[in-house]
Amino acid sequence: MDITDYKADEGFMFEIINAVPSGIFVTDLEHNIQIINKGAAALVGRTPGDCFDRKCSEIFDTPMCGTDKCACLVATDTDEACHGQTVLRHDGKEIPIEYAARPLKNHEGKVVGCVEHFIDISDRLEKEKLIQRQQEEIIKKREEYIRHLQDEILELSTPVIELWEGVLALPLIGTLDSHRARLAMERLLEVIERTRSPFVIIDITGVPTVDTEVANRLLQTVEAVRLMGSEAILTGISPHIALTMAHLGVNMSNITVRSRMSDALHLAIVEIQRKRSSIDLVTDGELGRG
Repeated sequence: MDITDYKADEGFMFEIINAVPSGIFVTDLEHNIQIINKGAAALVGRTPGDCFDRKCSEIFDTPMCGTDKCACLVATDTDEACHGQTVLRHDGKEIPIEYAARPLKNHEGKVVGCVEHFIDISDRLEKEKLIQRQQEEIIKKREEYIRHLQDEILELSTPVIELWEGVLALPLIGTLDSHRARLAMERLLEVIERTRSPFVIIDITGVPTVDTEVANRLLQTVEAVRLMGSEAILTGISPHIALTMAHLGVNMSNITVRSRMSDALHLAIVEIQRKRSSIDLVTDGELGRG
């Protein structure tokens, strides 16, 4: 029984395969097309009659045609089905297709040809790309939302409080990394600019430890506060942090330090009152001379 015997009732066979919208064709062992449906021929702008008894590689131009990766060749040589994706080149365009090739056997079990089925997956790939873009957009928005929440949490965890008229406090609690330290400094400077407070108490009682980067950020914050016309008082340094900062060689000579926030607040209030008293005396003296 040869491959040609399968065409005994061509009319009925063609009715069946032409009812399938995707591409189907059958080749012999020399890869000559013996049967092809309208869907396969139309994909390359031909009719089934144009394709009959011609090499499949003459009709269908893919990267695998004419190579040892040819689907029909692999299927007939290995006696196994093979499938995958490739592109069909036609009229200057590349059409993505998904294919499956299977060996065709006679009644004796001998391989006499190949049956290949393929479909145009352009629409499916476009939908997959659209779904992927939508998923990426969802992930992007979710990441932005998470970052926004994280920033809000950081802001809540680094509040700037007005303890007294002219005295601000920045109580820091928990792990203090460089990002959080930078955010705290930025918020503190914004409040100083708005209130023109002469004193700022930076309390690190609730900070378990600091590293070199965080210690340098604290020093930068103190210097930035000084440049804004205010004075920073550092409080709440634990013995462990004191040893760490000493070991790191952090220069604290230009920083006002108090053990507790209450001590720093008392110092700030006294200093504010002293300055006000000095201003009042100067004002009274000028009025007296007038």
